[in-house]
Amino acid sequence: MTLPNFLIIGAQKSGTSWLADMLSQHPDVFVARGEIHYFDKVQNFARPLDWYASHFEGVRGERAVGEKSPDYLWANGRGEEGHDPDVHRNLHGVLPGAKLVVSLRNPVDRAISAANHIVRSGRVSPRHELDELLVGDKRHLLARRGVIDYGYYRRQLDAYQELFDPAQMLVLVYEEDIVDDPADGLRRTCEFLEVDPDFEFVTERRVNEMRSSLLSLYARYYLPPARGLARRLDRRLPPARPRRPSPETVRRLEELFAEENERLFEIIGRRVGAWEPTREPERSSGP
Repeated sequence: MTLPNFLIIGAQKSGTSWLADMLSQHPDVFVARGEIHYFDKVQNFARPLDWYASHFEGVRGERAVGEKSPDYLWANGRGEEGHDPDVHRNLHGVLPGAKLVVSLRNPVDRAISAANHIVRSGRVSPRHELDELLVGDKRHLLARRGVIDYGYYRRQLDAYQELFDPAQMLVLVYEEDIVDDPADGLRRTCEFLEVDPDFEFVTERRVNEMRSSLLSLYARYYLPPARGLARRLDRRLPPARPRRPSPETVRRLEELFAEENERLFEIIGRRVGAWEPTREPERSSGP
């Protein structure tokens, strides 16, 4: 039975799909396709370990064997869709020696991106403005999906470090290690995984792009059986622009995460200039 020796555990909307896609190019790295969600979904963790191992049947002697499921980072998180708050304990119980790769994005930008993703995927009505969803009277619709809670990175890393040696964890900063200097971020990741850090990756590829027209957003939420039609519409209609919250909402989110960010900087050993308030939300989706 082959099990992974590394996992990309999060955070959501922080370049994890790009990172998994890049690592899959490396001849000494095997990355399982998609997101398995074994440790974070109650219904999946109830399955036999053989089910999890079946996702790694394609391994052919690669030194680093891994998977990417960004919901793993949400330790002690209580939400819907079967999320298991014991995800970190589940993971440690099965893979106590695994290496964990974490990519962290400005929690304000991450929350905005996650909110847009949830609307695009048809889980929240596109009628609602982001201000309502993030800090207004509709925020409960995102709270149960952890959109704000995911951004409290220090408390989640603390939960993992109660179980895993900090030396087993590599923390990348999305803005610096993936967007600004992807080559260095990949080199550091390869060194952490103990594979050739001089491998030349093709870093221009973009992954995880989701283009949806405004009409298809409404169809996905209000007429779920018509999702196939919505996908066909997306080929003919212009994509809906990502929604942006007001400057006041951005400031409120910055205030919400400010103290937690300071605590995070202490344990990762660096400040992140791109996270400093006050500024407009990012307009580029990054890799």
